[in-house]
Amino acid sequence: MLGVVAALVAVRTTEAQLYQTVSEGLSAGHFLVYPSIVFEYTRDSNIFYSTSDLPDEVTSTGVVVVRPRIMVDLPLSDSRIRWVYAPFYRDYTSQNFTGSNRLNHAFDLEGRFRTHGAVTLSVRDHFLRGTVSLLDQNSGNGLSFGLGRYSAHNPTLEIGLNLGARHGVSLIPSYSRTSFLGIDEALRFRYTTRRLEGRYNYKLGEAETFYGYYAYEGSSQKQPSVEDVRFFSREAGFGLTRYVNQTVVTQVSAGYQTMDFENGGGRNFSGPVLDGAASWLLSEGMRLEFGILRHPYATIYAGSDYFIDGESRLRLTMQLGAASYLNVGVTGLRNVYAPDQGTRRRDTLFRFEAGLGHQFLRTLRGYIGASTEGRRSNVEEVIGGEDVDPFHYRVNRLLFRLEAGWM
Repeated sequence: MLGVVAALVAVRTTEAQLYQTVSEGLSAGHFLVYPSIVFEYTRDSNIFYSTSDLPDEVTSTGVVVVRPRIMVDLPLSDSRIRWVYAPFYRDYTSQNFTGSNRLNHAFDLEGRFRTHGAVTLSVRDHFLRGTVSLLDQNSGNGLSFGLGRYSAHNPTLEIGLNLGARHGVSLIPSYSRTSFLGIDEALRFRYTTRRLEGRYNYKLGEAETFYGYYAYEGSSQKQPSVEDVRFFSREAGFGLTRYVNQTVVTQVSAGYQTMDFENGGGRNFSGPVLDGAASWLLSEGMRLEFGILRHPYATIYAGSDYFIDGESRLRLTMQLGAASYLNVGVTGLRNVYAPDQGTRRRDTLFRFEAGLGHQFLRTLRGYIGASTEGRRSNVEEVIGGEDVDPFHYRVNRLLFRLEAGWM
């Protein structure tokens, strides 16, 4: 549950994945169009991440997803505009529950405009609306369970000013709004965040930029029957960005952040933060991707204002012959909560995944993969006279995917 909450609260731009292409697309006047459709089937052993200590509550199901996507690219000399609309239909084969809002929507926009002067403008917009499995199954006591409705919107503007061949400054205002409504009316929250970031940029080369930054952020959290919680964040540090063909392949930042809460039930945060992702081409047929994160996020739990999310990811992609490839990935996660009093909760997660893909035609690809993940916590509850870790779960998944079109 908290992994999804963190993803919704901290909406980050993912242009490197959203706009990644492997073909030339279709020409339509000045536009390049990339139409595609994905058919996906997943066998999930624990769809609601129910605790493994109570196996009778674990629900397995098949998940069917149909995901059309259309991406349009408009090159404009030194500028460009790209937008993606990728709705998807998702349904479940299990008869133990009924899903809602099977149709989901995702829209992304990116525009980069370079004038003849020293000013550069970048516009990004990210919008999601749909359903997500966030409420655990609890059929034993008759409580409702199933899917929750969520929406997220994150527009961002970046104004850059060149001060010479290597120097420049940037101003980055952004806004994000996230809301979630579970089938159980008690589980409802909404986050609103306004952020202003300033950067001093220094170009190390044609593709690499080193920068120092300072950011101020104000957020509000709303829940039923709970006084609104407001928190303010300040962050300063350094970062490095590297582009290849106008796509980010390296993004690393490290700094120091403080979070001050109003009407919260816990303590404030201050400490180092780190966010990095990089991709290396080890050889002509082998690529290594690495990611690391240490960042505080607000939590909806009473008595704890925030938790610290620490993650590390490693993925290896290897070419096998002329038309096949192998993916292997490992992820480790550790969440540490700061309670007002009592035991400091610590959750740890480990995920391993592997898959094999093959390109049958220029516009047809297939993929089969498997993953396993397990999570544990140092918190236990007494349920039915037994000590149970409510945050301990294991999930095994088998995935089949077929992609058709220009991607």
